[in-house]
Amino acid sequence: MPLPLRILFLCTGNSCRSIIAEGLANHLGEGRIQALSAGSQPTGKVNANALAVLARHDVPMAHPTSDSWDAFEGQDFDLVITVCDNAAGESCPIWLGQTLKAHWGVPDPAHVEGEQAVIDRAFELTYQQMHCRISRLLSLPLDEMTTEQLAHELDDIQRRCD
Repeated sequence: MPLPLRILFLCTGNSCRSIIAEGLANHLGEGRIQALSAGSQPTGKVNANALAVLARHDVPMAHPTSDSWDAFEGQDFDLVITVCDNAAGESCPIWLGQTLKAHWGVPDPAHVEGEQAVIDRAFELTYQQMHCRISRLLSLPLDEMTTEQLAHELDDIQRRCD
C-alpha cells in the first residue's frame, strides 16, 4: 500500500464517530495516514462532545465539518471504513467503487441522553474504541502489505477491539 494511506471514514451523520476517527487517524498517523470523513446524511454540524473528547486527549482538529460524501465523489481513497452500528439496526452507507472497504461498527454516542457525565462516558468509550482500531492499523507494516493482506487485518482489528 502506498503511504500516506488515504482513508475516508463514513457514517450516516458525520458528526461524532467518523469525526473522532478522522482526528485520531491524522494525529496518530503522523503523516502515514491522510484521513477524511463524511456522511450519507450529514447533520451539517459537528457534535460538540466529539470535539470535547478529542480536546481532552490533545488531538487537534483544525476545521472539522460535517460533510456529505458527495463532496468526495470522484476522489481516490486507499480505504473506506464505515463506523456505523449495524448491531443497533443503524443503516450504514455503502461506498460504491473499487476501493478497499472495512466496517468498524461503533455505537453512536450522539444518542446517549442524561447527565453530562453519562454523555462524556459514551464519547470516551467511542474514542477508546477508535483509538484501539487506529493504533492497531498503524502497527501494521502498511507500506509492505498487499490489499488482500490489509483486508484480512482490518477484519481482525474489528474483532480485537470490540
